[in-house]
Amino acid sequence: MLKPKVAMVLAAGRGERMRPLSAVVPKPALPLPSAPVVSSAVGLAAAAGVSRVVVNVWHLADRMVEALEDIDHESLEVVVSREHELMGTSGGLAIARERGLLQTEGPVLVINGDGSYDLDPEPLIQHHAAGSGEITLGLVPHPDPSRWSRVHVADDHAVTGIVGPDQPGASEESLLYPGLMVVARHLIEELPSIPGNTPETLWWPAMERRTLGGVVVTGSWREVGTPADYLDEVLRQLDRKTSIHPTARVHPTARLDACLVGRNAEIGAEAVVCETAVLEGASVAAGARVSHSVLAGAIHVSAGDEPHGVFLANER
Repeated sequence: MLKPKVAMVLAAGRGERMRPLSAVVPKPALPLPSAPVVSSAVGLAAAAGVSRVVVNVWHLADRMVEALEDIDHESLEVVVSREHELMGTSGGLAIARERGLLQTEGPVLVINGDGSYDLDPEPLIQHHAAGSGEITLGLVPHPDPSRWSRVHVADDHAVTGIVGPDQPGASEESLLYPGLMVVARHLIEELPSIPGNTPETLWWPAMERRTLGGVVVTGSWREVGTPADYLDEVLRQLDRKTSIHPTARVHPTARLDACLVGRNAEIGAEAVVCETAVLEGASVAAGARVSHSVLAGAIHVSAGDEPHGVFLANER
């Protein structure tokens, strides 16, 4: 069986759990100290050895495209698939196929665009290439079964069930799907070009045929799904340092401690900003104090205000 030469990064959704931030910036386009969130998925695709990455966009599509332009693609071809309506995960794959973007041979690597990945995809690629399954999920040891669904896998690597968040049994190997899979070419060709989602159109039918497989990959994964997740990832990458975008305006007397100051943001004189992301033109007035928060878009913290632990965003 051939190895994937093309990957699809799913980045079109509204990002409902990321609101209010996703009303201003698409979730995969949110800036991190290293690069936009979506860059991690693109990097994982490159590590898997593909030559092309297709990224679908719909919600705030122009802003999503700008984020992709901020990524250093090196020799990887990155192609955008704009959707005129939200097609869902499987519908997005079908539209990209119709447009000839997913090539014509070999399986397709599919990656969620809203994760922070430090995974080795090689066991997934090798297992799918060597096996007879139609879909292979990359899995990781479960970090929090009370928060995310668990995947049950038999000794022959066949997925036998996916159950909702709860406490696993004492003898259960608790595994998580972090948003990384390989899909056989014939399934991609058979997808209907209508809105649809991966579980209903791909996973459940393959599980009935016992051709949905799963293999554990090594490394780490962090979800960037909610404002709190996003701030945690910002602070992890900052590692107590501060990152300031070239277009930001920061008064020399402002005090910044572990902050991400994004494009067109403004921090006034003697403002104190700690463990906070100030993004997309948000501003903090002279003398204000902000801590452990995210501000985005048309948000202004006035002099004398001291917000703590808030996530605020407004479109301009």
